[in-house]
Amino acid sequence: MPVGGLDSVGIQSALTAQAERQAAEDEVGKNQFLEMLVAQLENQDPLNPQDSAEFAAQLAQFSTVEQLVAMRAGIDQLVALGQSGGGASGGGSSAASSLDPMQLIGREVVVFGSQIEVDSQQSLVRMPLRTIDEANRAEVVVRDANGVIRHRASILPTSEDGLPTSLRPGDHEFVFDPAARNLAPGVYSIEFVAADASGDPVTVLPMVEGLVTGAIVAGDPSIRLGNRVFSVDDVLEVRIAGTAGGAGSTASGAAGAAVGGGQLVFQRPTGAAPQGVTGS
Repeated sequence: MPVGGLDSVGIQSALTAQAERQAAEDEVGKNQFLEMLVAQLENQDPLNPQDSAEFAAQLAQFSTVEQLVAMRAGIDQLVALGQSGGGASGGGSSAASSLDPMQLIGREVVVFGSQIEVDSQQSLVRMPLRTIDEANRAEVVVRDANGVIRHRASILPTSEDGLPTSLRPGDHEFVFDPAARNLAPGVYSIEFVAADASGDPVTVLPMVEGLVTGAIVAGDPSIRLGNRVFSVDDVLEVRIAGTAGGAGSTASGAAGAAVGGGQLVFQRPTGAAPQGVTGS
């Protein structure tokens, strides 16, 4: 089922059409360059031929252009593979699985995931999440490594009067203070339970932000964010770490690593504007 309006078939069709148009334009450009080069050779003065060094420089320029075109095609393919991947609800595409997790090391990512990591400073945790339908009841459950519930609370937003309101469909942000719950450093599982006005379950998809610190290539290709492991199929967004970019919510990938400000490499389409929620 498409998540938050994501339609991988439609996205892939659009990307394929765009790639075909770009490839055709690149081919025309290369052909024009070769035609001009050949015409220049055919029409040169036999008594005053072109300098061999200048001709070699032109050939080198053409080779450089070809390399740049090939490099761009490879990047476009990488982005297309990532954008056509499946969501966290299962069934990630084989195309997404072909992404090389080694190339994501050092990148900032957003993935579908249900784990948070508390650092030694018990820093504030910010976790993006996405709701599929409107929820009239929604709560978060945090468990430690032994499955013991360490925190449970409503995450419904409140009105100006302080009354709980429904959680709208779209993207939101869960804010959690480990110090207030006296949680020791480590990895905790997190679950969001929600229902509509009729009591029917509402899907809430949690997301994790962090810096990729390692990769696993055997079996299911995966990436490491600190002590957490996530499949490359669940990668939603990739940024180049340490570059200027738009501000975003931050979380811990490894101890003390803030993310969200790097230059965007690719991003899957998102739903509505974020609506803040809190687990306090």
